[in-house]
Amino acid sequence: MRRSLVLICDDHPLMSQGLRALLNPTLQVVGVVNDGREVIGEIERVQPDILLLDLSMPHRNGLELLPDISRQFPALRILVVTMHVERAIADLALQKGAHGFVPKEASAEELNRAITEVLAGKTFISPRVPKRSFRGSTALEYPALDKLTPRHIQILRLIGDGKSTGEIADSLGVSPRTVEFHRASIRKALGITTEWGLMRFAIMLPPEVEEVEEVDEAGQAEGASEAKEGGEGGESSGGGASPDASPDASPDASPDRPPDRPPDRPPDRPPDAPPVGPLGQRAVDAG
Repeated sequence: MRRSLVLICDDHPLMSQGLRALLNPTLQVVGVVNDGREVIGEIERVQPDILLLDLSMPHRNGLELLPDISRQFPALRILVVTMHVERAIADLALQKGAHGFVPKEASAEELNRAITEVLAGKTFISPRVPKRSFRGSTALEYPALDKLTPRHIQILRLIGDGKSTGEIADSLGVSPRTVEFHRASIRKALGITTEWGLMRFAIMLPPEVEEVEEVDEAGQAEGASEAKEGGEGGESSGGGASPDASPDASPDASPDRPPDRPPDRPPDRPPDAPPVGPLGQRAVDAG
């Protein structure tokens, strides 16, 4: 009887070697890939029946790869094997084209059962994955969210949908370099050190964050973000006028004075108060 062909995609040698040793008695492991850029080429080369895909692959993570793999190899069965057990991540992986989702902490028996069911055309989600999504709990632990602009939140949303940098750039009508600049800014603000960490955070981002940011910033931060896009993050120099300044602005206007206060009235006196003399005394009629 022909054994099913398996391709393992995992960047940890100990994990991939362990999977190979575990599966070889019943399946034929035809290759191991440890770089996300090489996955599609290796699928074309070895033509596996099932792909074991880690999500945290370098250069291209599993969530970015899934739509391309599903489109180019519609008959290939895909089982995600990952260290993450969040329901939101599992749901997104299946939405992107995976047929099963198993955490790396699963037993050998569970992994074999998942492979059997996925190869049989079924969908398998490990019972270790929560039934409900607790989306938002991770993201809300970061008070630095207040530092993000609406544009940052918009990009996080697209990252959380599994969009690549190029797809985000096309969606927003900006250059890929601008998106990379924003990704780096978001990671710095949140203290996230890896691209997969950013992806995981984006997936867990609660929906209410975007609404709060858009209301609180009132478009001001979005304008600042767009200015960064135009200058690739540089600061303007020299004494030129701000591009947002109105050409008709009054010379008496001051940034410290509310716009509804006339410039010629002291701020601590009501508009109908009597005039004040040179020494602060009220002026009286000479007659």
